[in-house]
Amino acid sequence: MTRHVVFGSLIAIVLLLAGCSREPGSTKLTTGTLAVECDEAVFPVMNALAAEFRQQYPDARIEVRCVEARAATANFVNDSVKVIVCSRPLNDEERNALTATKTWFEEYHVAQSAVAVIVNPANPVKALRLGQVDSMFSGQMTAWPNWRGGGVVDLVTGSVDASTNEVFRRLILHGKPFARSATPMASSSDIVEYVAKTPGAVGIVGVGWLKGVESDVKPVALSRPGVAADSSQPVGKAYTPHQAYVYKGYYPAATPVTMYTRDLDRTVSLGFISFATGPFGQKVFLNNGLVPVTMPVRLIQLTSE
Repeated sequence: MTRHVVFGSLIAIVLLLAGCSREPGSTKLTTGTLAVECDEAVFPVMNALAAEFRQQYPDARIEVRCVEARAATANFVNDSVKVIVCSRPLNDEERNALTATKTWFEEYHVAQSAVAVIVNPANPVKALRLGQVDSMFSGQMTAWPNWRGGGVVDLVTGSVDASTNEVFRRLILHGKPFARSATPMASSSDIVEYVAKTPGAVGIVGVGWLKGVESDVKPVALSRPGVAADSSQPVGKAYTPHQAYVYKGYYPAATPVTMYTRDLDRTVSLGFISFATGPFGQKVFLNNGLVPVTMPVRLIQLTSE
């Protein structure tokens, strides 16, 4: 028998927290009021991060506002907000606008997220090739493959300005528009709710929205035919947006989570960002389905026959 590495649910990602300080710096960094506009795709995680920060530093009042990425970036460019969080990088147009106004800003890559393709638990389809996903969401394939009686594919996507749509169209659809039959939803929670009660539905959400709804929806594994993630993996293997697969680069729809600030002072904004990039903040990302990026991680690999 050939022994091989088994990933998926058998992998644990462990933060190495030794030697890290709880206090991010001056007490000015942990007191005061801060409004953060957060991309809807990662709002549950950032809300949890703010709650943890407030618990550790009661003199800090952090308000995380849930908005679409385009609204957050527009307000950032217009100086309506000092700190934003996006699950996609600033695009050229946004960066050019900041450059044109000679706006100083800093960016911090705080975690790695992914766009999950979710279906109803009654759907027997566990994996799809990227070509099938492309055809499905662009409207070329309208019936479920390998599901007799599955009926018509019921597509649901994020709102027009959702970063989830932008990332998915760039990485999976190669810039093509969604099918006209796709129904845009106002929020990721609406997508999850719809897919949970509709057997033939398929939607896309950030992985941060999957915590607590594991029995309501299931993510589909994605494969790239003819491509092996690395020499240890079989060609064409399908991967779910499990943290280990995102960390290793096996899952094809991963995306960075970035915090941007235009605050020049050493205030609570810097304290909150320092917290996000430190051990306690990185553990919040880990516990909410994202991959920490600024702390060392260790993949525990188990073998089986």
